[in-house]
Amino acid sequence: MPSSSRKLLSTTSEQWRLAREDLHVRNTTDTKRDIGIEIYDDNKVCCHTAHYQLLSGQSGCSVNLLQAGCYKVKAVLDQQHESVATVTVSDEPEQTIFIHIQNEGITIKEGVTPSRT
Repeated sequence: MPSSSRKLLSTTSEQWRLAREDLHVRNTTDTKRDIGIEIYDDNKVCCHTAHYQLLSGQSGCSVNLLQAGCYKVKAVLDQQHESVATVTVSDEPEQTIFIHIQNEGITIKEGVTPSRT
């Protein structure tokens, strides 16, 4: 049931996206990167798999992908570097799966940090 304190947001607004974003992937390296993602629920059931090829500086997101809850996220970068983390997902922007590809490798965090331009 929707909270009465929530405002209606345009479906094209950044606020709408942030309120519903479950997965955010960002490549801040200077090269194209390949990433495979698997997301598991509390019962160890795989609820989402994806494969992305992100260009330098490219990012992407999925909205309304998962129900609120705790998920185990596995990401494999260039079929070599693996990262695993447990992340809570909800309609709050600070509870979003954030996969960040950097020169140092790949990290999975809870909550999207602003991109640096």
